[in-house]
Amino acid sequence: MSAPESADHVSVHLTDCGHEDANVVFGALETAFPEGTGPARSETRASRSTADNPVIWCTIVDARTRSDAVSAPAPLSGAVTVDLFGPAHPVRQVQQKLAAVFDVEEHGTVSGEHEVEIRLKLTPLSTP
Repeated sequence: MSAPESADHVSVHLTDCGHEDANVVFGALETAFPEGTGPARSETRASRSTADNPVIWCTIVDARTRSDAVSAPAPLSGAVTVDLFGPAHPVRQVQQKLAAVFDVEEHGTVSGEHEVEIRLKLTPLSTP
């Protein structure tokens, strides 16, 4: 597991998605956690992801900055795989905020002594 920067920081890694979908997910996180400590999202487009050269989009979320604001459900072009790494409570806070904007399926959890890693699959929020 990766080590987050502090007891309130969650490392967020996105895979299986393009630049536009990464921006949608990061935008939702920026609304939910407006004072994140990670570097500003890069607007530079990465080279095309391939099996030999996968693209991973990363940011750090500071869960202490949790806002009551929720993004409007945003469209994704397909499923996005999200790995969250950090202390259990902040990781669950990030997972809850993502679940307010996207349909979220949990695809595995690994618990460590002081942190947890969760793999999620995000898809567009279904309409009731």
